[in-house]
Amino acid sequence: MNKKLIKQNYYEAVNEEWLKNAVIPGDRPAISSFLDLHLDIEKKLLELAANWLEDHSDLNENLQKFIKLYLMTKDFSKRQELGTKPIQAVLEKISRLENLKDLQKEYKDFVYNSIDTPFYFSVMQDFMNSDNQVLYFGASSLILPDTSYYKDEATKERMLSLFTATTTQLLGLYGYEADEINQLIQDAIAFDALLVPVTKSSVEKADYVKMYNPYLKEDILNLTQHYNLIQSAEELVDQNVDQLIITNPDFINAFNDIITDENFKIMKSWMIVNNLISFSSHLTDEIRIAGGAFTRALSGVREPQSQDKFAFYQAYNPFSQVVGLYYGETLFGPVARENVKTMVHEMMGVYQERIHNNTWLQEETKERAIKKVAALTVHVGYPDELPPYYDQFEISSYEKGSDLIQEKMKRDRLMAAYTYSKYNQKPNKNIWGMPASMVNAYYSPTNNQIVFPAAILQRPFYSLDQTSSENYGGIGAVMAHEISHAFDNNGAKFDETGSLNNWWTEEDLAAFDNKAKEMIALFDGVETGFGPCNGTLTVSENIADSGGLRCALEASKKSDLHDDEEFFMNWTRVWRIKASEEYSKLLLTIDVHGPSILRANMQLMNLPEFQALYQLTEEDPMFLAADKMVSIW
Repeated sequence: MNKKLIKQNYYEAVNEEWLKNAVIPGDRPAISSFLDLHLDIEKKLLELAANWLEDHSDLNENLQKFIKLYLMTKDFSKRQELGTKPIQAVLEKISRLENLKDLQKEYKDFVYNSIDTPFYFSVMQDFMNSDNQVLYFGASSLILPDTSYYKDEATKERMLSLFTATTTQLLGLYGYEADEINQLIQDAIAFDALLVPVTKSSVEKADYVKMYNPYLKEDILNLTQHYNLIQSAEELVDQNVDQLIITNPDFINAFNDIITDENFKIMKSWMIVNNLISFSSHLTDEIRIAGGAFTRALSGVREPQSQDKFAFYQAYNPFSQVVGLYYGETLFGPVARENVKTMVHEMMGVYQERIHNNTWLQEETKERAIKKVAALTVHVGYPDELPPYYDQFEISSYEKGSDLIQEKMKRDRLMAAYTYSKYNQKPNKNIWGMPASMVNAYYSPTNNQIVFPAAILQRPFYSLDQTSSENYGGIGAVMAHEISHAFDNNGAKFDETGSLNNWWTEEDLAAFDNKAKEMIALFDGVETGFGPCNGTLTVSENIADSGGLRCALEASKKSDLHDDEEFFMNWTRVWRIKASEEYSKLLLTIDVHGPSILRANMQLMNLPEFQALYQLTEEDPMFLAADKMVSIW
């Protein structure tokens, strides 16, 4: 650590050498502690897959399927030979559409085959009753990452020009003539422009409780006179549908003006362009590279993934839970699983103590908050159950006349059938939202559940070779961070059963709202080197970081071996990142997580213990006055 920088920039003081020497991989927008660990796991998985290609006789049936798909994804010679032939069936389906009536007739088939349309249905837990699952409805994504990109004319023009250039190249590889390419792209951009005014910004989406807008059947029918949404919904779930949960009322209220036969030509072009991009990764190597060019440019990625790595992920992604389960069981194991569970429950106990000793909550609210922590379900390492569709997957081969798009559609149909069969059914809360091999963790408000995959339970987050203070500053803070999401500005609105329910007294809710506003103000406008932080966009994660850090510090202090500096330093290591300028600016616009430098510095500045350890004064950039500190949990 560069001790000269401690009082100026703790993030740089701790990470100076790493930041100086770290190299961003050519096929990535950044390198970070998370990605360092991910790349290590990636190496292990690639080695496993290579060994399995040599001998997979001992693998279970679903891993055998993964290998069969991997053999197809890595055969780039066959992909080159097939050219664009595999996508012709998709293009023919879209080309046959002449009007909304045709789309209505084909909509279920499109959804089941993952052919992009301008709107979608999803089955998720009912916010008001977490033991049931209901239909949500929304519009597809925009061409640009966020509505803010459209507000400045110069930015919009520059980004759409980039989209036009990269898409022109891609459509040329598909064999389209120049005039046809120009018309398709112009039409797609014109339809995109209709969606922009009725699309939520990333800031608006971050307040995800506002996604819950129930509309009755008769209201939906009145608002969708040119296209019968209820009919499509009922065909998908094969049941009567009495209401839809509308994620964005602006879109449904404008539906009659956007989804019309008059706009069908530009909507059809939008569908062609979107699907040519989304299916590009399943074709020749030249097409898959061109298909990802716009996304790479947005993030400042210098080069596409190598063929070897890309082929692995193309097989891994649909089988991620299967491969992740093997990773968790084999490389993590049941002993470590139980040890980490013990640590999570310890953090839950400390959290309950902190709530009990809280000075701004009334007893009634404290009791409900403690009850919510006690009701948390904890999943660690790897799941006990996988989604059932894996057992239904059947992988064919090129020799039998198949190709990657046919294989994708077969899988997608099974997954869609599974998804829509969940409508009006009790959710299976044993199914994870990410694989055990992913370096991440999450809290589910509708399950009141926290999940810690095996992949994150390694250095610098957790290691037997680290001190207990370092482990608390790493994985301990991550654990408490996820618990804190039960009490962030979104999670706090759900009760211990996972249902949307106000369990607060009126006075306590007002006090919490004020504290959330203080957290917004603490971060809002703080410069990061790539632009200012958006305090409103990042408030939920900042509340979780703050609560997690304070809780983990208190847990660490219970140990006789506690060391403040070791704790603070590892917290800071966890958030180190070196990223392209483009990616850094993109994250400031769309990411609900605060910029890493602020997750490290600002959260530490907000701790009295940090101020005391380094004896900070008003002259020091890392100083924060006690009356400016924001303490919520």
